[in-house]
Amino acid sequence: MIKTFNYTKFEVTKEHQEFEYFKSQDDIRTFAKAHGCDGIELQIIEPIEESFLQASFIKGIHLSFYNCFMDFWLGNEANLIKEYGSLEVAYQFYGGTDKSAIINKYRKELDRAKRYGVRYVVFHVSEVTIEQCYTREYTYTDEEVIDAACELINSLLDGYDYEFDFLMENLWWPGLNFMRPEMTKRLLAGVHYQHKGLMLDTGHLMNTNTALRTQVAASQYINEVLDANEEIIPLIKGMHLNASLSGEYVEEKQVIPQSFSSDYETKRNETFLHIFKIDQHRPFTDQGRQRIVDRVAPKYLTHELITMSKAELAAYLTQQAIK
Repeated sequence: MIKTFNYTKFEVTKEHQEFEYFKSQDDIRTFAKAHGCDGIELQIIEPIEESFLQASFIKGIHLSFYNCFMDFWLGNEANLIKEYGSLEVAYQFYGGTDKSAIINKYRKELDRAKRYGVRYVVFHVSEVTIEQCYTREYTYTDEEVIDAACELINSLLDGYDYEFDFLMENLWWPGLNFMRPEMTKRLLAGVHYQHKGLMLDTGHLMNTNTALRTQVAASQYINEVLDANEEIIPLIKGMHLNASLSGEYVEEKQVIPQSFSSDYETKRNETFLHIFKIDQHRPFTDQGRQRIVDRVAPKYLTHELITMSKAELAAYLTQQAIK
């Protein structure tokens, strides 16, 4: 099992490129080894040097994520205007006027992952608008999101000689969420790629049950979901390990804010703050976490945590250690 911790934040200087928490690539390697990790899972959110990205400690790359792609993919202009305020804003956000914009963006990321020789990439199969992040009243069904995602994924992978594992990750919105085993099977059957697999995010799975209040209950719940999905456990090749017990907050905040900005980018940034209160990425410390990892036996395990400092990251990794 390859163990990593996630990382997305870094700073750019004129002289060199480096992570905020670390002084050098050697510092990252030493830190990872000290905390039982083989490297990092990286999400690229800003330009960074090619020499850094080719470093051997980068085991996986988390691809970009469009929280809502369905209306753009299907060409539903009325819904795009409702979400973004205008077609001009929508097309600016997606970088084009049709589905080729999404394909081209992901193609660049996949080709880059191939050049860097990573072991796996992560892709979200999900759909939610800003309003739905609050109301949980969705436009599209699991079936519709999964079928559209399969079309997108196959257009990206069919006929290309990629060798990395393509891991599809669960969220708590329509799409892949592990709530309906037949939907997980539908996704796996619909994707042609030979090296396909699933990425189980334990915190995202906890977010599907707002009644959870303790990690002990969360561990039990995860096992119940795995019981229902027993047949596909061998295809859970990766795991994002973390905890999220935000049910009380979600139940209180299931209403659209009255002070929403009319500017899409501002509204989106405000919603991200709301999402991070739901998706907490805290250490999963209950003893049941080890049994869950042993049961799934993933090829890749990522400690996907949100931290504010190197010291906090070190503490969280210690708390969530896996044998």
